[in-house]
Amino acid sequence: MQEGKEEMLKGYICGWERSKDPKRPYHTDFWFGSDVKKAAYWLTRREAENDCVMFDNHRIVIASSEGGTHICGGFRVEELTPDRFVIFCEAPFILKQGSAKPLK
Repeated sequence: MQEGKEEMLKGYICGWERSKDPKRPYHTDFWFGSDVKKAAYWLTRREAENDCVMFDNHRIVIASSEGGTHICGGFRVEELTPDRFVIFCEAPFILKQGSAKPLK
């Protein structure tokens, strides 16, 4: 890896919910995972693509594997089956076992 370049990993959206932190009542917490089998999924490509726009506009900030923070963007759709679509982005995720929370 080149010095100054963050290692970008594929992270699938696994879930999200309104923040429970009273200091952030209007924020949403997001969970990402590297296992496509645990990713949240959409039934149509159109629904997934619409939510990609929403995620891009949400200014999702993660801790970066290189230190500091990173704003996630460039969300894309991946088709698993004709009726199962997942959303991912590439970012300098910090890998942690069991950090993804499944969508309820």
